[in-house]
Amino acid sequence: MRIPLRQMIDLGRHMRRKKRAGEKYFPLVLMLEPLHACNLACIGCGRIVEYKDTIRDQMALEDALGSAQEADAPIVSICGGEPLMYKHIAPLTQRLISEQRRHVMICTNAILLERFVKQVAPSPYLSFNLHIDGMRETNDRVLARKGHFDIVVKMIKMLKERGYRVQTNSTIYRETGADEVEELIRFLGGLGVDGMLVTPGYHYQVLTNDDLYMTSDEMPYKFQRVRKLADDYKLINTPLYLDFLVGERDLLCSPWTTVTRNPRGWKGPCYLITNGHYETFKELHAATDWEYYRTKQDIRCKDCRLHSGFEGTVALDFGKNLKDSWRVVRHYLA
Repeated sequence: MRIPLRQMIDLGRHMRRKKRAGEKYFPLVLMLEPLHACNLACIGCGRIVEYKDTIRDQMALEDALGSAQEADAPIVSICGGEPLMYKHIAPLTQRLISEQRRHVMICTNAILLERFVKQVAPSPYLSFNLHIDGMRETNDRVLARKGHFDIVVKMIKMLKERGYRVQTNSTIYRETGADEVEELIRFLGGLGVDGMLVTPGYHYQVLTNDDLYMTSDEMPYKFQRVRKLADDYKLINTPLYLDFLVGERDLLCSPWTTVTRNPRGWKGPCYLITNGHYETFKELHAATDWEYYRTKQDIRCKDCRLHSGFEGTVALDFGKNLKDSWRVVRHYLA
C-alpha cells in the first residue's frame, strides 16, 4: 500500500467526526516547523529567506506538543528548516506517537538521520519523507550540496534495512526534464521506497529566482509522464491531483486542511503565502477568509499547484463521486 492502512482509517474517522459535528474548515495535516534553521541552503527554499531574522529561534517542546493538540489533525508533518536539528526532535516524535497517537512524518534532507534513528525506534505511526529533487547532478545543484544525492540513497537503504517506513519528496523545477523525472521515479522504485511525492516547483511571494519555477502552462507535459508511471510505481499523489496537474480537471484549494505552526506562530493563510502569524489556531481561522483562497482569487495563487491545498480537496470530496472515489481507493491499495 502507498499509505499505511491505519493512517487511512484514522484520517477517514477524523473527517467523519468533524463533518458530523458540523465543522467545515478543519485541518487534516499539521505542518509543524519547530525551527527555521537548516544545514542546507537550497536555491528553491523560501524559509531561509522569509525567516532570516529569526533563523535561530526554536519552539519549546510543550508549545510544539500543544500545537498538535490545538490543530487536532491526525497527521503531523515535522518539517522546517531541518527538523533533525531541533534539540527536542526525539521526545517530540515519541510523545506525538505515544501520548497523542498521531501519525508523524519527518521531512528531512537525511544528513542527520543516523543520529536520530539511534534514539527513536520504528513505529507504524512513524515515517520519513526524504528530500530528493532529481538525479545526482540536478539534486546536488538545487540543494547546493555536492554529494547530497548519495547521502539520501545511503539513508534510504539504511532506513529500509532497519524497518522504518520511507517516502521521498521531490520538487520538479523548470530545468528538470521529463526524461529525468521518469528516471528518478524508476530509480527510487528500485530502491524500494514506500511512497513518492512529486510536486511542481512554484514561485511564491518571498522567492525571486523566476527562471527556476514552472508556470501552470508548463506543468502538463512533465506530469503526463508522471501520471503514466503512477500505476506501476508508488506515487503518493492521488490520480485526481495528477489529472489537475496535466490540465484535465480543475480543483479548488482547501488551504485549511494543511496548516502551519512555526516559532512565530500560526502562519496564515497557507503553507506558502504569509499574511501574518497568529498566537492561536482559533485566531488564524477567525482572520482568514477561507472561501477567498479556496476559489483562488488571490493573485498569489495564480500558478500554485502545490499538493498541500489540492490533495486536501480530494480527501474532503471523497465519496461525492463514486468513479473518482474508486480511482483513489484502487490507487492506494495497489
